[in-house]
Amino acid sequence: MRKLILVLTVLSLTLSISAMPSAKSIFFADSYMLRATGVEANYWNPARLQKGERTEYWLPGLNSAVAISNNALDLDTYNFFVSRDTLFTADKERLLRDVKGKLAVSGEASISIYGYTMSNAALSISSRVFAKAKAQEDILRLALYGNTEDHYRFTRSSNNVSGMAYTDVTYGIGGYNLPFMPAGTPLIKVGGSLSALIGMANLETNHFLAEFSTDAEGGVNARQNTIIRSSTYGFGFKGMLSMYSQIMPQWEAGLSLDNIGGNILWRGSNEERHFSLAIDSVFVASIDDDIYTLEEETIEIDPYGTSLPMELRLASKYDLGPVDVSADWVQGFKESAVTSDTGRLSMAAEAHPWSFMPVSFGLSFPNSKIPLKASYSIGLRSRVSEFGIAVQSYNSIFPGYKSKGVSLATSLRLRF
Repeated sequence: MRKLILVLTVLSLTLSISAMPSAKSIFFADSYMLRATGVEANYWNPARLQKGERTEYWLPGLNSAVAISNNALDLDTYNFFVSRDTLFTADKERLLRDVKGKLAVSGEASISIYGYTMSNAALSISSRVFAKAKAQEDILRLALYGNTEDHYRFTRSSNNVSGMAYTDVTYGIGGYNLPFMPAGTPLIKVGGSLSALIGMANLETNHFLAEFSTDAEGGVNARQNTIIRSSTYGFGFKGMLSMYSQIMPQWEAGLSLDNIGGNILWRGSNEERHFSLAIDSVFVASIDDDIYTLEEETIEIDPYGTSLPMELRLASKYDLGPVDVSADWVQGFKESAVTSDTGRLSMAAEAHPWSFMPVSFGLSFPNSKIPLKASYSIGLRSRVSEFGIAVQSYNSIFPGYKSKGVSLATSLRLRF
């Protein structure tokens, strides 16, 4: 049993390298659309690229973050199970209760390569890695209890893995007034960005079907067919449009639509790996015989595309003087390796106990697919530079034994 729990924990880490447009968003639990300025506005709200602002630079690797999480195993749960030689029914039910229908693991990494702004334009280059995997609760139940039902069926919708790595080269412009606005209404700034995407790797479950049955007359029977599709490089693009308005001196609001036309066409070393497992009419009396047949096949396939579904973000920010507060709502249009089709709400606050030291707290509220996220950050700010570090805890307000994941981020920006 220790091995089983260890495998599940390692799985949640190795498959987890839900979306992080830039590292600084970790500081505010993703409530960052109306906080992003300079280079980062390219990824959040290019309408905020303002004429007259100083030139800002990103240096390689110093604006980066990594996040890993799962929906079931916190450190306390892991320590409980590996410390036990025997699992009783109550222990097994505790684990299954935490899984809540499926075991889901996910994560991402964002690494800055270079970026700079000039007037109301910005150019940035970053690399990103995304990964997701899930398996339905019945697989774990089968491993813990053996077959308690006559028939089991597992499909791709609840059992799959997907991953993607790409580098973007993004150019954005903004700070333009929306024309034809009625007199007396607040100005609305608009902007947009276009990203060239250089795909580095892709892996996804293209087909999965497994069935397991047993009865006294037919013995044990099982079938599993899996197709994993992969590629090593590709090319694509995506766009973003955004706007924001200073409704009142202390109050801003905005929206953005990301991944417009987002797609990567995978062209290099495209393969499908087919796995087929069959077990027919196995009885205890024949357990010493060859009880299964396993077939594997790898075939080359034509180039294929991976879409990046659009995401809509609505945000509001209010300046209370010593503290400012913000709220962001994100709604993806489709589930994918880089987006979620379940909406999520994030809120954050930033304070300046000293003018040179910003501190922030962010909270991303949980939904059916994403756990609670709480972020803490501290920084040092001067006229020409800003440095900060942040930690984010999943499923727990404070990082610790109840956390089901963690994110770490650093940010360094230079202005001249």
